[in-house]
Amino acid sequence: MAYQLGLDTGGTYTDAVLIDDNQTVVASAKSLTTHEDLIQGLRGATQAVLSDQMRPITLVSLSTTLATNALVEGRGRPVCLVLIGYRQEQLSKARLVEALGRDPHGFVAGGHSASGDPVCNLDVAALTELINSVKDSVEAFAVSSLFSVRNPEHENQAQALIQKLSGKPVSCGHSLSSGLDAPRRALTALLNARLIPMIRSLLRAAEQLLSETDISAPLMVVKGDGSLVSAEVAEQSPVETILSGPAASVVGAQFLSKEPMLMVSDMGGTTTDIAMIRNAQPRLSADGATVGGWRTMVEAIDVKTFGLGGDSRILFNREQRGFVVGPERVMPISLLINKHPELKQVLHKQLELPRSTTHSAEFVMAHAAEPTDLTKQQQELWEYIKRKPIDVQTVFDDQTLDRAMLRLTQRGIVLRSGFTPTDAAHIVGDLNEWDTEAATLAARLLMRYSSNNLGLHFDDEKQFARHIMDEVSRLTALAILDTHLSEQIADKSRFLKGLDSSQRKLLADLLVDGEHDELQMQLALQFPVIGLGAPVGSYYPKTAQWLKTTAILPEQGNVANALGAVVGSVRQQHEIVITPAGGKNVSVHFKSGTQVFDDLELAAAAAIDVAIEEARQLAAKAGAKNISVEYQREDNIVDTSGEKVFFESRIVATAIGRPHTVNS
Repeated sequence: MAYQLGLDTGGTYTDAVLIDDNQTVVASAKSLTTHEDLIQGLRGATQAVLSDQMRPITLVSLSTTLATNALVEGRGRPVCLVLIGYRQEQLSKARLVEALGRDPHGFVAGGHSASGDPVCNLDVAALTELINSVKDSVEAFAVSSLFSVRNPEHENQAQALIQKLSGKPVSCGHSLSSGLDAPRRALTALLNARLIPMIRSLLRAAEQLLSETDISAPLMVVKGDGSLVSAEVAEQSPVETILSGPAASVVGAQFLSKEPMLMVSDMGGTTTDIAMIRNAQPRLSADGATVGGWRTMVEAIDVKTFGLGGDSRILFNREQRGFVVGPERVMPISLLINKHPELKQVLHKQLELPRSTTHSAEFVMAHAAEPTDLTKQQQELWEYIKRKPIDVQTVFDDQTLDRAMLRLTQRGIVLRSGFTPTDAAHIVGDLNEWDTEAATLAARLLMRYSSNNLGLHFDDEKQFARHIMDEVSRLTALAILDTHLSEQIADKSRFLKGLDSSQRKLLADLLVDGEHDELQMQLALQFPVIGLGAPVGSYYPKTAQWLKTTAILPEQGNVANALGAVVGSVRQQHEIVITPAGGKNVSVHFKSGTQVFDDLELAAAAAIDVAIEEARQLAAKAGAKNISVEYQREDNIVDTSGEKVFFESRIVATAIGRPHTVNS
């Protein structure tokens, strides 16, 4: 008997699953994700499922929520965006200005027309000046050229020059998407560049783990569409691992559930990821993955991601006079005190004060190596906290450090700790992993703050904890309804992408305990919800009650991501576009350049042959064996007054195969 190992690195836990040749789960385990040194979490989970008898390991596959979490929380490494042939006003589209933040960017002359012809030569001198001015302050470059999907010549030239002058990794728009939307393609390239250092560190940790455990099996990574690619391919295109964890969980849900139609809801530490399965097939996003508000051009399972998890920050909103959940992730106070028991005295001292503050029961700690390029205030804050965790009240004796704290948190340099739903679960007895007394002390501080600011009064800590957990259940039900109704709206209208703010508010108003409301409405799902992830047992039974449906909570649901990672297949696509070239001539836009044909059918035949071979090569490079390839041809030909006018033809070849194993 041989075995295959599935791993998932999440925001809170790292999971491991071992299956045999019959795809039977023989062992599973969880370990805390160690963000400062990812191999520790991988090592802990792997050692818990491996033994000398569980050999040989023929395949290792990894999924992760690191890329998803980084986008949801607004974190990432500094990069430079190179825009070739763009106009200044295009920067305002696709939220590019917001995505760039303080990162540098530059406009360079060049680019191509829709037919693939160059508008002008690439301005190498301007590009050289830009590279030299920023290469020491960024960790990667993103390059997007107008109509690069029709002719990637200038992106390829820019990539070669950047690597020569800086040695830094480069993300090119044409290699990530074949879609015609230059600003969104630039956004996708920007996010990809920003994620490269993060995914690279994870892959290095996984490779070190395989070396330590004497495993020589191929290492695969789950993409956002649920398919697998080799680690080498994933390192070059980490943006494709956006929604990797959620996609793996959907694949795992299919494996675990026999229901042909169900909603998959995967709750982790940072996010809740929701997807629909119909006819035993997951729904794919028709317009690219959207995460944290960023509309990328990455093909992925149609997953909606909400900043709602077991480690969501619980914060009192003075305007609403109530507690809000997330979207920011913090370390649970029970976990922090479990690691640093001396800090419990800080909570006792805060309770001895006459009043709680907005920062009561909150701590902050270093979350990265010694950072560079800090402002004076950021450096001052870093000096406060780099040695050990410190309570935020002490830090904010100097209120001017508030903005510095926000910036360091966004960059992933520091991490907050505070009260979370996980702490509430400790108080009510659903969990007993860490320091329940610390969670109770933090709850008292928050209860007092609520009472002092015209919020709810609670009889005891358990009532408060139950209130928080009920709110998480309600918000989960709202997220499920939002996902389902948005899908229905989008399917009926290509102009509407989902619910608007007023519709979401109406749903939220309906989904409350309305004993005294004059008008009551009930919402009921006609299909079950499968809850995945470690925390779901505490929240999803109540969520199912809100939705008048059934909650399926499978035994292996808390490691569904790792399970989905190892039972998936390799899937690669290659698309070729054919456009008019005057008269009956047509242009075929191959990766190597544009070629003109005097007959559409001859052009299509050539494009099909090339697309099939390119898809096959992509699948082989991604680590597939026993590859099968299918293609689709879609012609856009309009009949006007009896005359047929050709606008465009698209050839899409799809190659599918199982990943290579040691003995294959």
